[in-house]
Amino acid sequence: MDLINDAIDYDTFFNEVGKFQRSDPLTWGATPLDRVSTLHQQLDLVVSLQELTYRDIPDDVDMEMIDFVHTTFASRFHGRGEANEENYMTALNPCDVIFSPSIIEMFKHGENGHASPAELLLTRQLKGIRSVELACLTHPYGKRIEELLEEMREAVQVQVEFMGGSYYEEPETRYRVKEIIGYEKGKEKLDKGVLMTRKRTLGIMPDGTIIKERSSFVLRLDEATPLTAAERKACEDVDLSQLGWQRKLVVVAKLDEMAGTLMEMNEYSLAIPIATTIYAYNPETARLVEERKEKESAERKALFAKNHPIIAAAMAGNENKLRVTEFRGGMFYSGPAERSEESVDLLDI
Repeated sequence: MDLINDAIDYDTFFNEVGKFQRSDPLTWGATPLDRVSTLHQQLDLVVSLQELTYRDIPDDVDMEMIDFVHTTFASRFHGRGEANEENYMTALNPCDVIFSPSIIEMFKHGENGHASPAELLLTRQLKGIRSVELACLTHPYGKRIEELLEEMREAVQVQVEFMGGSYYEEPETRYRVKEIIGYEKGKEKLDKGVLMTRKRTLGIMPDGTIIKERSSFVLRLDEATPLTAAERKACEDVDLSQLGWQRKLVVVAKLDEMAGTLMEMNEYSLAIPIATTIYAYNPETARLVEERKEKESAERKALFAKNHPIIAAAMAGNENKLRVTEFRGGMFYSGPAERSEESVDLLDI
């Protein structure tokens, strides 16, 4: 099915999509697009899933690591919720666009976390959303991987291909360090572990939407690690204040090779899996969303300057040192002029 074709037969589409396997929040259902209306559902869910991080733990994992996995899972869970809400709220097509009842019902499925991957792909296109989750599975210490991960991947692939997309035979893979466990400024020791992500580019849709998979896991770097003394020293020599440190840590110690090998061997006590998410990201939609935001930002700044000329003049004098960013409601924030690598990556959930 070609999503670019405006003459799509929606009745046929919904009849066919109804035959596909879909999931729910308790298994591999995607994060709801409407965070407010599903708040109680999601709070109950995070408590239920977080219990998995304290059950059936490998004997050689210490309590500090167990607590880190427990807390970082909850943090990333809520972060995904915020990112999905932000992407939905900044969609190009507003809610007052006239859609048929069946399309509106499909939107509701995505808002409450019960949409199929095919429905979410069509929702992304019709609403003009830059990035949307298609499926997500929580699997701390490898729990539920054997039962549900391949099921999730196969369901997404079948539905992507039904919608006209194609999968690559050799997905491009990228590893990145997200956080150093037990990090203290001035004491950059890598003797506990790092939180990492693995991103794989799985395929592409006819409209240029990219299908990606992101897995998060903890790589232990304590006495059980295969990391050599030289590799550890190379990591500790990386300047963490410089942009690109996340990738550089991976390169200097070949953490990607180590993590990939450990995960292939199901060494879930050394490379501790947390969750896997598959999502659809459209670069062109992201560009249009960013252009609209910049235009609205310029309009708000102009209005602010008109109403508060003295403050605006003072702020203009610092334009080489500070960046002024306005949040919702017209509130202003002055911050560093240089965007971090991490902030840029937030567009690509």
